[in-house]
Amino acid sequence: MKKIMFVALALLMGLASCVKDKQYPGITISNVTYNPTAVQENDEVTVTATITSFQKILEAKVVYTIDGESLALAMTEGTDNLYKAVIPAFADGTTVSFYVEADNNEVTAASPVMEYTVGAVAVDYSKLRLNELNGNDKFIEIYNAGSEAINMKGVYIEKDGEQNWVGSNVVTIDAGGYLLLWGEDKVLDHLDIDTANYIFHSGLSAKKNVRIQLFTPAGVSIDDFNLTNIDANDPAYIPAPASYSRNADGKWYYADATPGAVNVDGTVALLGLEGGDTPEPPTPEEPDYNNLVLNELNGQDHKKFIEIYNAGAVAINMEGVTIYKDTEKLVWTGKSGVNIEAGAYLLLFSEDVYLDYDMDTTFYMFHSGLSAKKNVRIELKSPTGECVGDFNLTNIDLNGEAYGYVSNQAPDSYSRNADGKWYYSEATPSAVNIDGENLVLGLEGR
Repeated sequence: MKKIMFVALALLMGLASCVKDKQYPGITISNVTYNPTAVQENDEVTVTATITSFQKILEAKVVYTIDGESLALAMTEGTDNLYKAVIPAFADGTTVSFYVEADNNEVTAASPVMEYTVGAVAVDYSKLRLNELNGNDKFIEIYNAGSEAINMKGVYIEKDGEQNWVGSNVVTIDAGGYLLLWGEDKVLDHLDIDTANYIFHSGLSAKKNVRIQLFTPAGVSIDDFNLTNIDANDPAYIPAPASYSRNADGKWYYADATPGAVNVDGTVALLGLEGGDTPEPPTPEEPDYNNLVLNELNGQDHKKFIEIYNAGAVAINMEGVTIYKDTEKLVWTGKSGVNIEAGAYLLLFSEDVYLDYDMDTTFYMFHSGLSAKKNVRIELKSPTGECVGDFNLTNIDLNGEAYGYVSNQAPDSYSRNADGKWYYSEATPSAVNIDGENLVLGLEGR
């Protein structure tokens, strides 16, 4: 009787695939990819796979599912055991899951399930790097060298050609951050691990040949650690004392373990790697501090805050950014733990109201008051001292007819309208400003 593998069907039911079950001898399905990788409305999607078998393949197909309905497409065979089929185009928002199945009359084999959503925002996975591999403590570390967080849904890892981890929608690596995955044989040593999302399903040795590959959800190779030339009898052979670790030069070395942290540069290059030097990790994008905007200032009693907005497309670490009040008084200096994501806000409170708020005074308190009824100058400067924001309210006329706007009555804040100018407006801390109707009088700055 024909032996049937139900791997792909079980995966489709749960769509929570983590491991590719071992295929029966005779058929191997590998290098499953789809193109385009960022599928848009009206795009047909070409699925390709390498299928090898001891016996002739009688049938190869792509089984895809939409809204609970499964359909099959016959794959055509090309050169070098490459098979392909084309999934038709669908409307924006449609999620398509699929797998490749092959039959040689003796067994049926299936690949892991893959998935894409039509119209989803393209993600730059090229910023991901395998960063540290440890066969003693059994972990794999991935680094995001980009300037934006990357959701890992669908990203997967293969060990020696077998899929052993697939990212889910709950797994994200922040810009400049690390993702730590533990071997399933270490679960009992790390009881706090979310085993559904942060466990890879195989062992990892510090003494054996091993190949660890990182792929995009579309099956495109991102990184390839190919340690296939270990010779334990070679006098130069060194079992990893701790980790295989990437130095700042992008090459692999033997080094101390640094899980979830910056690697310690090793001094002994890793022996046995195939393919020459691995690619250098991409350089993180430099933030443009001119994208920082003084966005709202509030000097009312029990409020007293300064709001900064990041108008750029790249997250900005605020370490070294400073705020001065009245030209000479340094009232705040950003620390490394303070970041503003692209299109997000940073809210700083005055030291005379911090007791009214649940806040970390080390990072989010400026050392000065702020008045709604006095001349004031607030300057925002980059770590190099360049002025990137200057609210220079130095000409308040206490006797002017319009002075009533500058009071302890609503509207509350000095607030930037969409036109970039300052107006009197209602307070909107850490949210989009409400456009005011009356320009702030007496401004000299920008």
